[in-house]
Amino acid sequence: MVIGLIGMAGIGKSRWAARLADAGFTTLHCDDLIAERLRIEHNADTVTVYDIGRWMGFPYEAHYAARERTYLACEQEVMVRIAERIAEEDNIVIDMTGSVIYLDAALIQRIRRHATMVYLADDPELRKQLLEEYLARPRPIVWNGMYQPRPDESPAATLARCYPHLVHDRAARYRQIGDVMLEPAYHRNPAFTVADFLAAIKAKG
Repeated sequence: MVIGLIGMAGIGKSRWAARLADAGFTTLHCDDLIAERLRIEHNADTVTVYDIGRWMGFPYEAHYAARERTYLACEQEVMVRIAERIAEEDNIVIDMTGSVIYLDAALIQRIRRHATMVYLADDPELRKQLLEEYLARPRPIVWNGMYQPRPDESPAATLARCYPHLVHDRAARYRQIGDVMLEPAYHRNPAFTVADFLAAIKAKG
C-alpha cells in the first residue's frame, strides 16, 4: 500500500505520517525534501517547515511571488522523484504539502496510479484555528493568486478575508484528487487508531 496524505497546511498530515511510520510504513516528508532542495539549489536557510515559511514569507511581502514560484518548482522536482520511487516500492506514506494540487496535472495522475490519496478534511472551526496558527508561526502557503487586497485594507484584514476563499477553493481541488476523505471528527479524534485509518482506506478502495 502507498498512501498520499493531502489537505491544508497544519491539518495533521505529518502527525498521521508519524503514526503510520510507527506501524511500519516508510515516510516521505515532502516539506523536508523541499527544504533540502532550497538549501542546495537556492542557498536558503531551510531545515524545518517553519524555516520554509519564514523564507517564503506572507503574500503581501515584496519577495513572496518569486519565492512562491521557486517553492513550487522545488515541489515539482520532489514529487517527480517520489513518483519514480512509488512505482517501484510500496508500504510508503507520502506526507504531501498543501500545494500539491497546483502541480502538473499529469504528474498528479501519475502519482495517483500508485498511491491512495487520503484527504484530511477541515471544518469552519478548524479553518479559524489554521489561520491563527499561520499568522502566529507561518508554514509555507501557496496562495495561487487568491490574496487580493482591497484599497486601504490592512494586510491582516486581507489575510482574514481571503483565507476562507483559499481554503474553500482548495477543498474542491483536494476532493477532485482524493480517493478517500476523512472528516475532522475522525482524523482529529485521538480514539481514531491507525487500524481505523487503514480500515477506512480499504473500505473505500
